[in-house]
Amino acid sequence: MIAPQFVHGVRPEGFLEVDAARLLLVVGRFARPASEKTYPPACKPADPFVAHFASEYYLQKLDFLLRYPAYFIHELTELYQSGDPAAADRDLITSTIRRIHGDREPELQTIPFRKFWRGAYERRDDVEAWWWSRGLVFVKFELRGTAAPWKHYFLTQAGREIAGKLVRDVPHARWYADRIGQIYRFMGHLTAADIKARQYKHAKYREANLNEFIPDLTAEEIADNFRQVFGESMEVAVG
Repeated sequence: MIAPQFVHGVRPEGFLEVDAARLLLVVGRFARPASEKTYPPACKPADPFVAHFASEYYLQKLDFLLRYPAYFIHELTELYQSGDPAAADRDLITSTIRRIHGDREPELQTIPFRKFWRGAYERRDDVEAWWWSRGLVFVKFELRGTAAPWKHYFLTQAGREIAGKLVRDVPHARWYADRIGQIYRFMGHLTAADIKARQYKHAKYREANLNEFIPDLTAEEIADNFRQVFGESMEVAVG
């Protein structure tokens, strides 16, 4: 996996392997052990697997947080302000936010997401086929009457091993893994619906046109929100 260079606000097309690797890391971190049987029996694949993750809708929400560091900073601030137990450590939250800001992640690491009917969404058929052909993740469908089928992802041992190899061997994959770990630590208790509700509080997100890239939050918006909640500047004084 080679980490592409992105121009802020421009989404390059055609990086199937990069998308497949990034999303494999998300599934690997958030999937539940197979022993917990969190899946419908009818969806169980014939081949062996080690963990289960649902659903595509949730995967899209987690990927958005991974691809928009500015939104992630904002959510950490909001979680602290609301008294969420997962974000109760003021020093940890502020140091995490300042590190993300100091590393210029909103400028350098943002990968814009297109707006669809239910918010940020991209078709993942190619990624799922890439996983399946290599025996990394199997995808099964749960029928739900007239509603769209629910996707279930089944991580295999090979998928788990490839995810581990990526993190060991590819520096940018380690960055993704670290951020996914932070999302899991601070926001892993939130449902897809919870994350969607938080996204739609932002006018820029809510009012983005169909099939256009969702605008990022500005540095000023992030800094102002941080100052209002914590009563201090996001910038660390030098000297």
